[in-house]
Amino acid sequence: MNASTGTEKLDYVPGKDGLQPGEQARGRVASLLEYRAGDGPLIQIHPDYQLRLERAPQSMVLSWKEDGQPMNASIPVVELDVLLDRGQVVIER
Repeated sequence: MNASTGTEKLDYVPGKDGLQPGEQARGRVASLLEYRAGDGPLIQIHPDYQLRLERAPQSMVLSWKEDGQPMNASIPVVELDVLLDRGQVVIER
């Protein structure tokens, strides 16, 4: 019998994106997004860039094209939640 006890540990961090690990969606940048991964360079993603989103267990991988070149950034779920709340990133499914 597989009864739910309500104490199951998830193998991923749920977020406001509503996606499960491995799922993909489309999105767009609604206002300038600046992101720095650790000590890395500051990444700017400009408004109206179309995004391809791929959910990982603890992050979201954002992919887009800038000046014809493929770009990507992996953003932790908790930081993506802030961007979604601020309306800087819009998920279009």
